[in-house]
Amino acid sequence: MESWFIVLASLAYLLSLFAIAWYGDRTAAGTGERRTPLLYALSFGVYCTSWTFYGAVGRAATGGFYFLPIYIGPIVVIGLGWPILARIVRVAKSENVVSISDFLSARYGKSRGLAALVTITAVIGLLPYIALQLKAISVSFEILAGDTLGSEVSQLPGGTSLLAALLMAAFAILFGVRNISANEHHRGLMMAIAAESVVKLAAAIGVGAAIAFAAFGNLNAFVEAAASHPGFLELMSVGNIGADWWVACLLSGLAILCLPRQFHVAVVENTHTGDVRSSARLFPAYLVAINLFVLPVALAGLMLFPDGRINADTFMVSIPLRQGWPWLALIAFIGGLSAATSMILVEMVALSTMICNDIAVPLLMALRPNDPRLRDEPAAVLLAVRRSAVIVLVLLSYGCYRLIGSAFPLATIGMMSFTAVAQFAPALLGGLVWSRASRGGAFAGICAGFIGWAYTMLLPSFADAGWLAASALREGPFGLTGLSPVALAGIGNIDPLTNAALWSLGPNLFLFVVISLLTRPSTLERQQAARFMSLRRAADGESHGPRGATLADLHDLAVRYVGAARADTAFRRFTGVRDGDLNTALLARSDGEAIQMTERLLAGAVGSASARVVVAGLLSDRRLSRTDARSIIDEASRAILKQHELLRATIENVPQGIAVFDEDWRVATWNNQFVVLLELPDGFVQVGTSLEEIVRFIDRRGEYGHNGEIETLLSRRSDPRRRNRPDMYERVRPDGSVLEIATNPMPGGGFVAVYTDVTDRHRAAEALREANESLERRIAERTRDLSEAKGEAERANRSKTRFLAAASHDLLQPLHAARLFLSALGERHQDTAIRQIDASLRSVEQILGDLLDVSKIDSGVVRPNPVPMRVDELLKPLGEEFTVLASRHGLGLRVVDCGLTVRSDPTLLRRILQNYLANAVRYTRTGRILLGCRRRGNSLSIEVWDTGPGIPEHKVPEIFMEFRQLDNAVDERGKGLGLGLAIVERLAGILNHPVQVRSRVGHGSAFSVLVPLTDERVAVRPATVRPRVRDLRGVLVLCLENEPAIARATEDLLTSWSCRVTTAATPDHALAALNGQTPDVILTDYHLDRSLTGVEALRTLRARLGAVPAAVVTADRDIAVREDIEAAGCHLLYKPVRPGALRALLGQLLSQSEQRKAG
Repeated sequence: MESWFIVLASLAYLLSLFAIAWYGDRTAAGTGERRTPLLYALSFGVYCTSWTFYGAVGRAATGGFYFLPIYIGPIVVIGLGWPILARIVRVAKSENVVSISDFLSARYGKSRGLAALVTITAVIGLLPYIALQLKAISVSFEILAGDTLGSEVSQLPGGTSLLAALLMAAFAILFGVRNISANEHHRGLMMAIAAESVVKLAAAIGVGAAIAFAAFGNLNAFVEAAASHPGFLELMSVGNIGADWWVACLLSGLAILCLPRQFHVAVVENTHTGDVRSSARLFPAYLVAINLFVLPVALAGLMLFPDGRINADTFMVSIPLRQGWPWLALIAFIGGLSAATSMILVEMVALSTMICNDIAVPLLMALRPNDPRLRDEPAAVLLAVRRSAVIVLVLLSYGCYRLIGSAFPLATIGMMSFTAVAQFAPALLGGLVWSRASRGGAFAGICAGFIGWAYTMLLPSFADAGWLAASALREGPFGLTGLSPVALAGIGNIDPLTNAALWSLGPNLFLFVVISLLTRPSTLERQQAARFMSLRRAADGESHGPRGATLADLHDLAVRYVGAARADTAFRRFTGVRDGDLNTALLARSDGEAIQMTERLLAGAVGSASARVVVAGLLSDRRLSRTDARSIIDEASRAILKQHELLRATIENVPQGIAVFDEDWRVATWNNQFVVLLELPDGFVQVGTSLEEIVRFIDRRGEYGHNGEIETLLSRRSDPRRRNRPDMYERVRPDGSVLEIATNPMPGGGFVAVYTDVTDRHRAAEALREANESLERRIAERTRDLSEAKGEAERANRSKTRFLAAASHDLLQPLHAARLFLSALGERHQDTAIRQIDASLRSVEQILGDLLDVSKIDSGVVRPNPVPMRVDELLKPLGEEFTVLASRHGLGLRVVDCGLTVRSDPTLLRRILQNYLANAVRYTRTGRILLGCRRRGNSLSIEVWDTGPGIPEHKVPEIFMEFRQLDNAVDERGKGLGLGLAIVERLAGILNHPVQVRSRVGHGSAFSVLVPLTDERVAVRPATVRPRVRDLRGVLVLCLENEPAIARATEDLLTSWSCRVTTAATPDHALAALNGQTPDVILTDYHLDRSLTGVEALRTLRARLGAVPAAVVTADRDIAVREDIEAAGCHLLYKPVRPGALRALLGQLLSQSEQRKAG
């Protein structure tokens, strides 16, 4: 796989961690400190480093079951010993602990020296462990990249491992070292760590399962393969388990508590103690799941690489590459990268905090006590120290990797660091359970353990790496074999790990106990030990609860101190009983949480220390001693005094003036704001000052004489109607300020008066009143403006209507003439060019018609006239009309009969269906078209289906827009302006008929309109008889037309039909041209010269010639024009006229004339 792609994938993964952490920090304020047990348990997954992801397989391939101890220890400690961790969490919260060094320092008298020792030990012991992660990243990257690793990448300063280390440092600085409050919860960092736990778990299971099932197929095949592999079978022998296996279990169990990163995620980042118990179930399950496929992968690697040339620690990457699965290898690499980065990130945060707090700060305070930067801006200095510590740690880890990376396997390096941090365990666990444990014992134990670790484990590792002669180790310093690191005190028949654990933890524990017994702890140590022990006992009480005590006992105790009301409220909230019987719930036994709740309740009355003594006295069923009673009284007195001071401070810091008057209406107490608001002199108000004196003083300033009325507090309280009742009134002072005075009677007589300055409220109310008046004026003005604007719009609309009428006439007149000339020409000559010109003119006619229709609809000229109608009366004519057009283009058109009745405007509904059918014929190349109906409840859906190209779903809204057409070819069938469906939508809106489109690209479309059904009777319409083609030879036609071109065109067309034609512009000219003849038919335009209408001209001619059949041919589509023509009993034909329609009209008029003559 290309190296650049691996680098990009790694960077993308790291950037995703940045994004998760950024999101977590952004949302942390909104979520608060709510419980997140799953996030907390997943953060424990930081324990699973690259040692787990790669080293477990390598250890299983070389040592069989020796990969298990590092998981068995944590499973036992967390799964069974979670109360220990819960106790550590409670202590840490109470002591505001930020690291394991801070915890040990707090336990042993706030010892800075002990904290510094723990920090130094942790840094030295964990540098190889951090280097192990860099090694895992580097080795897996080189294997995955293979020959594609370019010289540019390999020649980078430090290679990819340094780049990864610097990225980890940047991440730790951004999301873990952003401020100096180290005990805050880094929600963003923890979310990123939890995400990494999920990623490495998924990668371990996914890659392991793929390898296992590809290599073996099922469990039976794996067992058979293991049994047939002699080397693996020997490794898996239980007899190979030695003392070092159990020692590794012990060290791993201690490491889960003592590793700084584990302490950070488990203790410092804990938001709720109850989450510890949840992790006791979830974290062991996580460890089991991540190791499910360790043995199958190890066996598969041994079978694929029997020569042993491939490092077993790399099987998770090497096996997929060998099998030709580069993507699986990349997933394994990302999983290993996730395992390494999570450890580095949290370890950097924890160690930088320890270095800053326990080494850098004491040194700065000792060496530069008067530094102004440290005095004025300590936060910036300390933040720089912590960030610098992260960078230095990264560089030291990288140097350690370059020094020892190739010399040791992953498991060896990891166990070395585990042994180093295990030296904190005696002081940590002993300090929780043994009150005699002292600072001297802890310091001596850790020093001895660290020296023993360095001498018996770190020094022999140098010989294993080839930096030290093995013979020098065996012979010991100065030839003293008894001092040999591998056989100290002559004990040489034990394994190296057991040897190191024995000579590090042994002296550590021995000195811790002995020196603690020999030394006397300081007063501060004893106080801290007492705090730790008291928290331990409280925790025990929480777990087991007192014997013989019930909630009723605690409730009765609370009633005696705080009263029944407060006690009932607190215990109802605790038991969850809202309105039910509280006594039944109080029969339950108490637990630690109930005891803590009762202590908090009593602490408000007698203080926290006395509350604990009182509750303990109840639980132990003993009487209080004199000392306890005196302590309770003192504590209660202090609590009462403190509450009095708190109440006094509260009264003095409210904005209202408060005065309390006794039953004789004399001042009992008051606050300073009372004096300020009434502008009373200093010292005027004293305890015992009467209300009458205060009122008399204010009256002398003339504050009560407002409009001749006297309204004083004295007079109002003296009123029998207001006595012993709450009262409130307002007083306007001479300077314009307003005081609101509220009084409430006291239970034992007297009252409390509260003075509030409400001047601003009154001014705001006055401003609001003025604003309302101004708003009303503006609304009135705006209403007038809107009325004027409405009138102007109506005038503009009328002008638009008049313009449309004129435009209709002026645009269609020349088009009408052209159509007539062309038709006349077509009667004489059969030429394809004439047909093409005629088709073009029809297209122009349709476009102009659509434009005018849209304008008329938008202007409100078109108004629907809904009537009941039979659907088949609409569908059959449409079918006949479009069947011919469809067959001309090779399409089939089918109309499904429907006998239902709907209520709609026949003309507008027909136009909607015409446009649907026209589009179907226009855009369907092959196939057929269907016109039919479907019943939809109380409505009828009239639908047009076609087999056209279909419409993409995202373009459906566009087809109803004006001048918007899809890019579908329509060949010779013509292409309009894209107004057809825009007209459909407008007409459907006028009719209140919903339209719908369903379409599939490549299959066709279905357009429908939903019309309401009705039970109304349909008026009987006379059957329309299609007139037969009439011979017009010799027919005399009078044409009244003021446009010479149209007159000539009409004459040419009628002459081609063998008619005799007389044209004239006015009735007088017409009579003169007829020369006494009576025409058979009269055709007239509506708008003639001199404002003469065609109807008026016909009236004049008929007066002279008789009832001659007549028709008006006009381009004016105004409703008033149509009504005028129909009132005159004339036929109406709109321009431009189709020749066929004109000929049919002439035949109809001649038939009516013959019928009249016959009658």
